[in-house]
Amino acid sequence: MRSTVAMLFLFALVAHAQNANLSGKVAFVSLTTAKVVKEGGLAGEFAPKVLLRFTRKGSSSRFLAMTGTDGTAFIPIEAGTYCVEAFGVDGNRAKMTARSSEPIHRCFTAVAGRVVEFGVTLAADAKYGGTIPSLGVE
Repeated sequence: MRSTVAMLFLFALVAHAQNANLSGKVAFVSLTTAKVVKEGGLAGEFAPKVLLRFTRKGSSSRFLAMTGTDGTAFIPIEAGTYCVEAFGVDGNRAKMTARSSEPIHRCFTAVAGRVVEFGVTLAADAKYGGTIPSLGVE
């Protein structure tokens, strides 16, 4: 009997977690990707079409986002603390500057109902690329 009650409680808990709405949980991130022109210099230009992988701290939860042709994006995100890695559209890792690679500059906390600005700077010798497939009719 106890195990049946425990199983019913567990199923109810899982069902509630899956059906929970996002009210009071959504934050927004204003993303910028840039690339230094000369090593050791300041960011010199926006870096377009950089694929970013966000990993939520304390979880294995990950998702991808990509900056547009202007090197910016605005994305909704569930509140929490995330760390970011940069990739080309081809899936190969893009080298970030030493500063952007430090955990303090690679991670951020998104607060529900607020916007956080977050930027990633690629190293001068970073190679990233690839093409986005078209949505053509086959």
